Amino acid sequence: MKIAINTTSAVAGGGVTYIKNLLTYLSKINTNHQYLILTTLKGKKVFYFHHPNFKFLSFQMPSKSPILRLCWEQVFLPVFLKKKEIDILFSPSNVCPLLTRLQNVIMIQNIEPFGNTVSKSRGIIQGIRLKLLKWLTILSIKRSQRVIFPSTRARTAIEKIGILVKHGEVIYHGINKEIFHPHIEDAGLWNFKKKYSLDKFILYVSNIHRYKNFLELIKAFVLLRGRIDNNIQLVFAGKCFDREYYYEMMAFIAGQGYEDRIVFLGSIPYEELPYLYSACMMFVYPSTCESFGMTLVEAMACGAPILASEIEPVPEICANAAVYFDPSHPAAMADVIANATMDKNLISALKTNSLKRAEDFSWENTAITTLKVFKSIG
Repeated sequence: MKIAINTTSAVAGGGVTYIKNLLTYLSKINTNHQYLILTTLKGKKVFYFHHPNFKFLSFQMPSKSPILRLCWEQVFLPVFLKKKEIDILFSPSNVCPLLTRLQNVIMIQNIEPFGNTVSKSRGIIQGIRLKLLKWLTILSIKRSQRVIFPSTRARTAIEKIGILVKHGEVIYHGINKEIFHPHIEDAGLWNFKKKYSLDKFILYVSNIHRYKNFLELIKAFVLLRGRIDNNIQLVFAGKCFDREYYYEMMAFIAGQGYEDRIVFLGSIPYEELPYLYSACMMFVYPSTCESFGMTLVEAMACGAPILASEIEPVPEICANAAVYFDPSHPAAMADVIANATMDKNLISALKTNSLKRAEDFSWENTAITTLKVFKSIG
């Protein structure tokens, strides 16, 4: 088969992690399938590797704006793939070309348009974008031969609005255990903590979006004043995609006098993430809308104790490796954090459960199962 994979919408975070690992592990499966990987100019630098069965082609238009990418996907891409005699197109970002006879497989990566509690606070422009994405996602599901969901929650979010997906399959993302594993006071961990001036800290790794619920976690941390060690910091790592929300957080932090206790590291090198997870006292995950939660699995693989949102799919992914809280109530979140800092037995149990739960996630299994989906329609 000739399989095309459209990566042009993968710009950061879990989407990039997913594509990089899926391509790597597909290349390790001994088959004669040919892969055409469609990227932006920037994406080619991120995803490229040499393999006789993999060809990478980059395009400028999809990276210029979401509207241009949509036009490129719907108008140019079908014609281009027909000329290349492609058998299957895999679109891992909700939307596929609608006016084509090409065999389509999509993955529902973004369920934010289907979350009633999220989009209300996003503003007019973002509201329009989410409504458009919702409409295109529904049409793409109906047009595709197979639909992949990264969690059961992602599937139920679609089916709750009356879209029955008989041609769907849940395939979890994986974890690279060669990279993500515990680092216990080794030289690399010591150098990492020295580089970022870190000692005792609570961690949240996520790109900054409003639905990731940073401000509620910050409010919870402030409510812990006098209840936990004053030397404990709250540390964030991730790229900012919402400047207005970031400035709102910074204004609140300054108003509380917490500039020294709440730290934004920004985007740190991927290879340093295992040290960050290993060094933290606990990993707190307050997100209100997810299709999977890649950083949860990364943190578990490094043995981090997890405190997390009770909203699915977080319990689906973490199972007994986390203590859960209501992410809409900072006071409840603060209570869970305070209890965990005082309960050494709980922290020890969570570390053990994290490592055990992480064993259930494998990029090799993700690639093998995804290829089976391709072959089922090829």
